[in-house]
Amino acid sequence: MTAPATNGAAGPDTASSLHGRLIRGFGASALGPVVTVIIQFVSVPVFLHFWGAKLYGEWLILSAIPSYLALSDFGFGSVAANDMTMQAAKGDRQGALQTFQSAWALTSGISLLVATISAVLVSMLPFARWLHLTVLTHAQIPITLFILVAYVLFGFQSNMIAAGFRCDGNFALGVLLANIFRLAETSAVIVAVAAHGSSVAAALALLGMRIFGNIYMQTVLRKKTKWLHYGFSHATWSVVRRLFHPAIAYMAFPAGNALSFQGILLAVGAMLGPVAVVVFSTLRTMARFATQLMVAIQSGVWPELSRAHGASNRQVVRDLHRYCCQASVWITGTAAIGLAVFGNRILMLWTHGKVAMDTPVFLTLLLVAVVNSLWSSSVVALLATNQHERAAVVYLIATAISLPAACLLMHAVGLVGAALAMLGVDLVCAGFVVQHSLALVEDAFVPFCASLVRCPPALRARFFTTK
Repeated sequence: MTAPATNGAAGPDTASSLHGRLIRGFGASALGPVVTVIIQFVSVPVFLHFWGAKLYGEWLILSAIPSYLALSDFGFGSVAANDMTMQAAKGDRQGALQTFQSAWALTSGISLLVATISAVLVSMLPFARWLHLTVLTHAQIPITLFILVAYVLFGFQSNMIAAGFRCDGNFALGVLLANIFRLAETSAVIVAVAAHGSSVAAALALLGMRIFGNIYMQTVLRKKTKWLHYGFSHATWSVVRRLFHPAIAYMAFPAGNALSFQGILLAVGAMLGPVAVVVFSTLRTMARFATQLMVAIQSGVWPELSRAHGASNRQVVRDLHRYCCQASVWITGTAAIGLAVFGNRILMLWTHGKVAMDTPVFLTLLLVAVVNSLWSSSVVALLATNQHERAAVVYLIATAISLPAACLLMHAVGLVGAALAMLGVDLVCAGFVVQHSLALVEDAFVPFCASLVRCPPALRARFFTTK
């Protein structure tokens, strides 16, 4: 099988086409949190009504085990998507195809290996005794587990399909379809549960809908991007070796997140007890409300940064980096101010007065959200161009050091010490990431800081333009 001909250098994007893709990307990305809320709002009462708390709890325990396998592709799906987008942007479709087939071959091989090992383990290990499962039968547990493992592994194929949509300027369509099928998967499970199906039936409903979704999205992708196809003829180890270090480094971010999100709670519990854990966790969740829209901005800008970098359009890269940081800081900062003013009232209504406001802790966590919005937006430039290795190492080391630092600070100043430890991580990362991102996008520090102060164009046009 021969590679499709390269079309030559990609022409520059017009401002209107770039703007249109950004708007579509923001819209599709913003749909994700909405879908998540709908899924949680609808599925929980259905499970509780038809299965009861005991069986539903055992389902949650079982479904949590395969979720850790989502990390077993070692980040190749994400870095391959960046690489394919950069290759396609400079007109090198053959290079993008090589990356696609190489990453697909690797993740498929990993999937087969993981599936084989999982089949042996779920049939041999006493999960019922280990996890204290009493409602699910000994026959249902291994079958349910293996089906859920297969569901996660088919998610690797979903990641490669998403990479195909992203590389050819169809990021928004790919995200939209993915969210539609997330809803479809939940609907299928709800039907299975409402029909008094077992855990095996529910797991099969999830897996069946994911396979159908993959097939449908592959069909759409083939029509949209005819030059991108499955196979092994263009897969090479040289591509895998080139992507290996960025892929492994990419895994430092979820590892660091686990230390930051879960590790800090363990530290609070060890130092101050379970009541402090509830207070800290609740206040941190409230403070993170300020960052939700920021995620949509980052996701929408990400593929366009890869595209502009691949096409060597330095001005667009610089502008996108500034816009991403500017919009994230303004939105998060505005939300943080609102939460600082009304947070006590919101907490009272949300928890029915069962969690007391700790003002120093909450204000520190709001500052954490603002600083985090800066560096997590800036690091998108490094992630989108697969130049994030040093930033990933710094983040992982900083989060690891923050746990003993939090214990020392809590011993000295109480619960606010945990928030100060988190703030320290974000300050370190902000200093390192912004410096390296500015070097990548060829921007100067002072003009960049000045751009952060200016109101984003979208907000300025909406609220401050006089007629």
